[in-house]
Amino acid sequence: MALIGNLKEIKLPSLIQLNCMERNTAKLTIEHGGKFGFIYFDNGQIAHAEFDPFDGEEAVYRLLALFEGKFKVENDVRPPIKSINTSWSNLLLAGMHKLDHRKDELGNRYFKLFDRLLTIKGVLSVSLVNRNGICVDRTSDVARQNSRNESNSAFIMLQAEKLSRVLGKKKPDYISIFSGNQRYFLVQFSDHFIMIELQKRIKSDSILPLIKQAIGEANS
Repeated sequence: MALIGNLKEIKLPSLIQLNCMERNTAKLTIEHGGKFGFIYFDNGQIAHAEFDPFDGEEAVYRLLALFEGKFKVENDVRPPIKSINTSWSNLLLAGMHKLDHRKDELGNRYFKLFDRLLTIKGVLSVSLVNRNGICVDRTSDVARQNSRNESNSAFIMLQAEKLSRVLGKKKPDYISIFSGNQRYFLVQFSDHFIMIELQKRIKSDSILPLIKQAIGEANS
C-alpha cells in the first residue's frame, strides 16, 4: 500500500530518513507545480533521483528545496539505474548545507532590494511573501497591519499566473490593486512575491520604471 501525503505535513528530509533507516527499496514521487521528481531507494540507500532537467545528486538537492507538493511512496520498486553512490546521510547533510547557503544568498538579495525600493519616492513599505501567502520578511513592524493583504497578494499573483497559462499569454510583470485607502504593487521576485505599499496619489507610469530598475539591480 502506497504512502500518500503532502510535504507541508511530512518534510522531505524526514521521508528520506524514514525510508533509509527502514532499509526500504522504494520509489518516492513528488509533484510540485505540475513537475514531477523521483527518488529511488535500494535497500536503504538513495540509488537514483530525477527532477527534470537534473538527475543524480543534483536532483536530490533541488528536491530538498521544495517545502510543498504531493508525494507518494511505493514500496518494492527498484531504481531503473544507479546514479548516486554517496551515502544517504552525507547526501542529506550536503543538501541541507546547500539549502542554508542558498537562503543566505537570497536573504542578502532581499535586503538589497528592500533598501533600493524604500529609496523610491512614494514607497511606504515592502513585504516579501512566499507562494503560500506567508510573509517571510517585511521592512517594518508597521507593515504588520498589512498581513491580510500579504496573504491575499500571493493568491492574486498565483491566480494571474494560472489565467495566463490558460489563455496562452505571458504572465503579468506586476499587478496594481487598491484596498480601502491603500494601494499596492505586486511583483514576482525569484520564487517569492514582493508586495509594495504605495502612496495612493503616486501614478503607475512614473513609479513602475523605478521599481523594475530596483528589481533588475537586485537580480544582477
